[in-house]
Parts: sequence; C-alpha cells; structure tokens
Amino acid sequence: MTIREEMLDPFYRKFLALSLLVPDGVTVRIAYIIIAHKLPEQLVRLVRKLNSDTAIFLIHIDKKTNAEIYQKMVSPLDNNKNVYFIKRHACNWGSFGYLNASLKGIQEILRLGIACDYVVLLSGQDYPIKSNSYIQKVLLASDGRSYLEYFSLPAERWDGEGGLDRLNYWHFDCYGQEFAFLRKNGFLYHFPDQLWSALAKIVPVRRSLPGNMDIFGGSAFWCLPRDCVEYIDKFVRQNIKFVKFFKYVRLPEEIFYQTILLNSHFQDLLVNDDLRYISWPSNPSPHPEILNKHDFERFINTENLFARKFDITVDADV
Repeated sequence: MTIREEMLDPFYRKFLALSLLVPDGVTVRIAYIIIAHKLPEQLVRLVRKLNSDTAIFLIHIDKKTNAEIYQKMVSPLDNNKNVYFIKRHACNWGSFGYLNASLKGIQEILRLGIACDYVVLLSGQDYPIKSNSYIQKVLLASDGRSYLEYFSLPAERWDGEGGLDRLNYWHFDCYGQEFAFLRKNGFLYHFPDQLWSALAKIVPVRRSLPGNMDIFGGSAFWCLPRDCVEYIDKFVRQNIKFVKFFKYVRLPEEIFYQTILLNSHFQDLLVNDDLRYISWPSNPSPHPEILNKHDFERFINTENLFARKFDITVDADV
C-alpha cells in the first residue's frame, strides 16, 4: 500500500485523528520478538520491512534448524546493531519450547536494558500488512493498552474438554511427538487402550494450575506495552511453580499469557484483539491456512497490523 493509498484508508484516518493528541515528534519504540525455524528469505524480508530508527529485533531460531539455513538467517542481519539473536533451544510444536522462546525474548529486553514502549511477538511466517508509520499511529493512539486475544476456559471453540485437557494431563514431548500421560483413548489399538484407560481411573494424574487462578486461552500472539511485559517477567521470577506447571501443558503459549494478565491489574487495559489476520480452514485444524494472492483483498482491507501464515514456497506472489 502506498502512502497515498494509506491516507485514504478510513482505518488510518481514524487512528491519525486520535494521534493528533500526541505532541509532534513523539514516536513508539517497538521491540519485535520473532520466533523462526525455516524460510530464511522470509525472515530477512520481515526484519527489513519492519526496520526503522525506533525498532529493535530479538530473534530466536529453533535449535533443530540445520546449519545452512541458520547461516542464511543470521548472515544478512548480523551487522544490524538493532538485531539480537537469542540463545537457541528446540521448539517442537505444541511443547514448552515456543513459550520459552518468547520468555527468553522478554528476559533479554530487560537484561540488556533495551528502551522500548511496546513489545510485539511474531513468528517468522508473519508479515506486516500496514506500513511502519501506520503501526506507529495505532500504538500512539493506544494509550498503553495491551492487545491480546482471550476467552475463558473451558471454551466450545477448543476440542476435548474445552481446552482444560491441555492442562489437566501431563503432556510430554517425545522426539517431537506429543504424549499425554494416562489420558483416555490414547492408543489406536484396543488392548493397550483398555489397559491405559483402566490405569487412568486408578492413578490420580489430573493436574491443577497453581495459584487458584481463573484460566483463559487465546491466540499465541500479542502486542504489549513495556510495563505489562515487566509485570510478566516479575511474575515469572516470583512464581516458579506456575512456570514449571506449563512445561507439561499442550500448546502452553495459548494459555500462559492470557491467564497471567487476566488475573492481574492489567485486565482492564486489555483489548481482546491480537492485531493480526489469520485464516482458519473450515475443517478443524490446529494450523492456519497458508495465505495466497487470492486472499490479498480480504486481509489488506482489515484493521489488522499483521497477517499470517505466509510461505514463499507455496505462494511467493502474495
């Protein structure tokens, strides 16, 4: 979208009007935490697109990513003084690894004393669908609010026990395969499943979240002001049992941040919106659809700042 086209955008005009209340020259310093594991060209392009005098990047690359792809991610960005690479660990889908990467990003921002007003969590397959100036205007008009999708659990939109089964059973990651300890119907074959289900009735393995907190779920992605991020970091350091509990939760990044913030004094400053366009398939699936050029008009004309999921090997034209 060109600057001329953006000025005609009614959403842009709305945020521009709000931002007129902000003194001239005031900008928002944004720290982007990016979690990536493949598609180096997309990662480099994402950083270059979002790069500005007020942007900082903290990038975690999955430790399972091979050396060649890793170098293709790091080399083009290594000389950028505003790009930091987080110490790597494995990020298997559905396990604690992804949540841990975002927590490491927060810790690095505070440890390095990085000056920022907002922290935005992205994946390497996200991409902005508004310009940097548009993103600035939206955050300037936000008055310190936090952007995070949330809903109370159990929720009909999540299968199983409405999402509570993600917490109530011990979920382990075995070489990239999910394993739920003593969850009924865990086997495809009749005899081991009968034995497994019998043990589930005898052994008290259901878990309870420490702290007697209301439980919430939502999108894994968020845009949070610095004071909110500082609160999360302090909470994590003071509630070790809470963090350890999430090491054995399925898709913990979709519950962890929501539960902390909705049980805090920040709850009144939360906007129930993760600021991104995501297209989910009609059939139930844990993975969003890959966006293509035919989706362009749908996502570009929304209020969202980012969209996902893109894959240059599937559709480069978009």
